[in-house]
Amino acid sequence: MKNLLNPKWLIVINIIPTVILLLLFYGQFGIIKSLLTTETVTVWLNFSLILLILTLIQLAYIGFSILKKQKLSIYYAFFSLLIYTILLYAYAQYTDILIPFSVPQWMINIDIVLYPGTFLMPTLIHALFILVVFSSRKSKTSSAWLSFLYGISVPVLGYLFSQVVLPLWQKTESNFELNALIVLLIIGSILFLFFICRGIYILTNINAQKISKYAIYLKILVAIILPITGLLFNNGSLSFYRGLSGSIFGNFGSIWFYIIALINGVLICLPPFKNNNFRLVRFLGLVMCFPYTLYFFLVFLPYLPLAVIAVVAIGIGFLLLSPLFLFILQANELRKEFNELVKIYSPIRLIGYISLAILILPGFITGSNLQDKYVLNNALAYVYSPDYAKIYNINKKSLTKTLARIQQNKGRNSFLSEEKLPFLTPYYNWLVLDNMILSDAKINTLGAIFLGERVESKKEVTNQASPKVKISKIESSSKFDQKQQAWVSTVDLELTNPANTNLDSYESEFILPEGCWIGNYYLNIGNRKEYGILAEKKAALWVFSQIRNERRDPGILYYLTGNRIAFKVFPFSAKETRKSGIELIHKTPITFNIDDQTVLLGDNNTKRTAKTESINGTVYVPLNEKAKLKLVKRRPEYHFIMDVSKYKASSKADYVDRINNFINKNQINPKSIKLNFTSAFSKEIDYAPDWRNQLNHQLFEGGFYLEGAIKKILIDNYIANANVYPVMIVITDTLENSILQNDFADFKIAYPESNDFYELDRYNHLWIHSLKDKPKQRLQLAKTIENPGVYSWPNTTKPKAYLANNGQPSITIDHKEIANNPTNGNKRQWLAGLNLQGIWLKSLINGGQSDKSHLNLIKQSMYSGILSPATSYLVVENEAQKLALKKKQEQILSGNKNLDPDEETQRMDEPNLYMIVVLLIMVFLYKTRYNLNFFKTIKEQT
Repeated sequence: MKNLLNPKWLIVINIIPTVILLLLFYGQFGIIKSLLTTETVTVWLNFSLILLILTLIQLAYIGFSILKKQKLSIYYAFFSLLIYTILLYAYAQYTDILIPFSVPQWMINIDIVLYPGTFLMPTLIHALFILVVFSSRKSKTSSAWLSFLYGISVPVLGYLFSQVVLPLWQKTESNFELNALIVLLIIGSILFLFFICRGIYILTNINAQKISKYAIYLKILVAIILPITGLLFNNGSLSFYRGLSGSIFGNFGSIWFYIIALINGVLICLPPFKNNNFRLVRFLGLVMCFPYTLYFFLVFLPYLPLAVIAVVAIGIGFLLLSPLFLFILQANELRKEFNELVKIYSPIRLIGYISLAILILPGFITGSNLQDKYVLNNALAYVYSPDYAKIYNINKKSLTKTLARIQQNKGRNSFLSEEKLPFLTPYYNWLVLDNMILSDAKINTLGAIFLGERVESKKEVTNQASPKVKISKIESSSKFDQKQQAWVSTVDLELTNPANTNLDSYESEFILPEGCWIGNYYLNIGNRKEYGILAEKKAALWVFSQIRNERRDPGILYYLTGNRIAFKVFPFSAKETRKSGIELIHKTPITFNIDDQTVLLGDNNTKRTAKTESINGTVYVPLNEKAKLKLVKRRPEYHFIMDVSKYKASSKADYVDRINNFINKNQINPKSIKLNFTSAFSKEIDYAPDWRNQLNHQLFEGGFYLEGAIKKILIDNYIANANVYPVMIVITDTLENSILQNDFADFKIAYPESNDFYELDRYNHLWIHSLKDKPKQRLQLAKTIENPGVYSWPNTTKPKAYLANNGQPSITIDHKEIANNPTNGNKRQWLAGLNLQGIWLKSLINGGQSDKSHLNLIKQSMYSGILSPATSYLVVENEAQKLALKKKQEQILSGNKNLDPDEETQRMDEPNLYMIVVLLIMVFLYKTRYNLNFFKTIKEQT
């Protein structure tokens, strides 16, 4: 501990944590500043200024001490302990002013109450250690036991005070008594920690022969008994008090915590070996385990001021001090061994060994986390942004472990239980999840696909918005823009809640015609017309959800699948009418339908004729141009998708009979048949006489990932651009058990012939299902498989694409050409919308470039002002919400796009200090049998 007198330690212990704290304060203050009163802003600035001044003084003192080659003085320790204690006490008094209840909780990204204590506590403990070192010089054994006696007397006096003095305490109308109790508690905590640390320090540094035989008992107690007992008590294996067990401080239930604690304790208790090599091995073992000791020291650092309360209230509260005792003991053991070993080994060599040893545990944790990250990202990419040309190899055992760990880290935060690991869980979430989460829905989906776990079918959600809020008035206007040769139309809506109930929302969906884009959106907030912000979709949805929970004024527009748009406005007071509007940019006159309202946009009487247009390999073919193309009929290629998932091995013979009966009945050419063995992955083979043998040797495992199989068939066929089209026939017991959570409206470019795929049931009935909407739902029995024909574009000799014969314009792409910036730099241009559509379609087809395309799509959408499938138009009511949206967007864009910003409202994973404080106070009051009126008074004053 004497090394802590080096002034350079202050950079690590004080300067860096304080700078981090100031940056966190600055980021938080920047978001909520517009919601704060002048008084609150002043308090923020005062505390920040005090912290800054103290930091500058510390820096000046460090520079002076280094220049003069002086160690830290006892005066520094005393004044540092005094000043920072007063600062934290004053800070606690102003917490409610710093973060008033008027600020929505979802905007607060850091726990303002806990962080100052967490980041400034090292300074207090460091100052306390310095006082211990100075007061322990030339101390004897007797002063060590005397220090323990003084230390123990503090909680004893505290207990007597609670039994004798508190019941006689005269209550007043002011806060004096509460502040007096807090001051006494602070003084008692400091004295208790000082004398206990002093006693431990003296004993670990005395070499007197008469106490050496007792040192082993102290080491066994501090290094083995207390850590193991603490782990058992925290994890619920020991329960001294009902209700005070079960992951109170974190989920330290892993067997490795016990193993490392035992190994570390044994190494500490072993005497120094005479053999130099054995002595070095023991020393390096202690170094290797020291990060474990340091971890628990940091975890329990914020709780040290509560040690006196814990001892008085619970009796076994001294377990809170176990990491502190162990830290002092092991640090001194390492110092003494290093001083001996440096006489034998080269300092450079010894430092090299130390550097390697101390990195083993952090390196193992980091390596394990990186393995989880690789496995998770690989699985997410396969499911949510697959590269169809890539062969994926997912280690299912590793994925099982990873998903279980992610689920555990999400944990539960009940009053008496904390399932997460302090510091390690945030580190895991930062490294593996990019400070985002993997939602329960995605965890269940990955488990169903790769592990064959059961997952509930996603229920088809109908419009659940309140039927009371409807469109009471709709108006439109259209203007033809000669420069871009496109119509710019505005649809103005009045939304009315005719009922006497409040807070109803308006939620609707509408379909955009092909080649029509949304260029702007507004919502009236009070008498102010507020235009939407174009933001990354996940961030916008997250902010919309948070604002809605606060019952404020959000409005949002975003793509669902295909050209389907979600439109939501919230809230509505009783009898309230709100105005909103959408700007549409379209090439030809269109019919716009929303709810039961229809408006015509553009003028059909004009003689303007749309032309084929293209940008960066994306081509728009209007209906009049498509009509000039030749209609062709491609040859059908039958894809039998067989369910070879877990538990389906008994269906092999039935699959063979169904397929053979269908082929024979319809006289299908064997050369036009493909067989797909589908579980988590899909294996395609040609139809051949020995296909039954291949089925018999097929491994039945995982889930029936039908969605992935259909997408792969569609994309492979589209890329091949051959004169065949896929007819997909699913062979399974029940399609309801398949993993088919989304429709295929986004992939409509890949199935121009028909929107149908089929299910062949065990009775040889062929059922029609829709690719565009509700794919699990049976529509009707198919009598024949019709082929209406498609248009060959631009000709039949060398067709580049096949376009649907559906009476609408078509968009096609050259998937090999990269979509760059639009040539026209003006905002809200039709051609920019076409470019966005091309980027989106190419990202679906070229899965390997999806991450790059995704970021480019968001960038181009914001630049052009055109809504895209990756962005959303969001209306918010104040500057703080806009800043929160910007911050959330930056977080999402810097991480994996397949992860989620939130599940409901995730708070930062920090020590549950509130829970411990309240718990200790409750036990304390119970044991002292103090009357309920006093408890009520404290609660009201607090």
